[in-house]
Amino acid sequence: MPAVSVLMPVYDAAEYVARAIESILEQSFGDFEFLIYDDGSSDGTLEIVEAYARRDRRIRLSRQAHAGYTVWLREGASVAKGRYIARMDADDVARPTRFQRQHEFLERHPECCAVGARVLRIDPDGRPICTTDVAIDHAGIERALLAGRGEALPHPAVRLRRDALLAAGNYRPEYEPAEDLDLFLRLAEAGRLANLPEVLLDYRQHIRKISNRRGMEQRRIVTRILHEAHARRGLSVSNGREIPAVASETPAVDYWCEWVRQAVIGGNLATARKHAFAVLRAEPGRWRSWQLLARALLGLRVESFKRWLARPHPTANPQAVNK
Repeated sequence: MPAVSVLMPVYDAAEYVARAIESILEQSFGDFEFLIYDDGSSDGTLEIVEAYARRDRRIRLSRQAHAGYTVWLREGASVAKGRYIARMDADDVARPTRFQRQHEFLERHPECCAVGARVLRIDPDGRPICTTDVAIDHAGIERALLAGRGEALPHPAVRLRRDALLAAGNYRPEYEPAEDLDLFLRLAEAGRLANLPEVLLDYRQHIRKISNRRGMEQRRIVTRILHEAHARRGLSVSNGREIPAVASETPAVDYWCEWVRQAVIGGNLATARKHAFAVLRAEPGRWRSWQLLARALLGLRVESFKRWLARPHPTANPQAVNK
């Protein structure tokens, strides 16, 4: 029986899925089965996964009609043979020691039912944006989760005890695309949560991510999850306003702007400049485009950039010029 069952639903991920699979097969800890559920892909993803499945017997591929990824997470957890469940997304890249480090931690800490790690956000081409800053201890993680920040325990980098996952009710498809927040809040009531301090996953950002395409729906479901989690704990929710599920997509240029800001903060100026020029090409007439480019070229965070903008111009003081 494998120690770990890796769950990875895939849907139209042909651009990235090969690297995701390779990063799992290259793990220094190899005692796992790899359950991949193709959720009705139509872009060649299935053929790519089939090729890897023929080469490595640890891969168990299941092709399904399109039903949403949480359905297959629930199914995978139910049929998994491992004592632990490891999550993986089809567009991310696991660091080689991820499984080893998380396995060692959970073996030493039986009170912990789930452990994540810090992740490095990368852009669609794999360039570094910034490293996440997450709480390491249970109290800090739960506090962030109760504030609606599901990324406090990065889902694609998490490993869970299967018995704790099933005892908590497993994944619940009706809470997609915030199923991770719902699950982690229920797990926090039964055991401890933790994050390892090192980066163990490259977390790819792109405009086709679920959180980008279904943002408003996600916010509405998060509101419901928080109401329920606070009620189970006997706590009050400070903001109970329901957010309607409005079908709207954020323009790509807005994501590029955010990647510029994050990359500057993370000190990854080559990435920041790449996306700043993309913003400028898309919106050459907007002031924010030139601001972002200046920040990327100068490597300034918001506070430093504001001070730079507010500094006296040399020609504003004739006496200074004459000196």
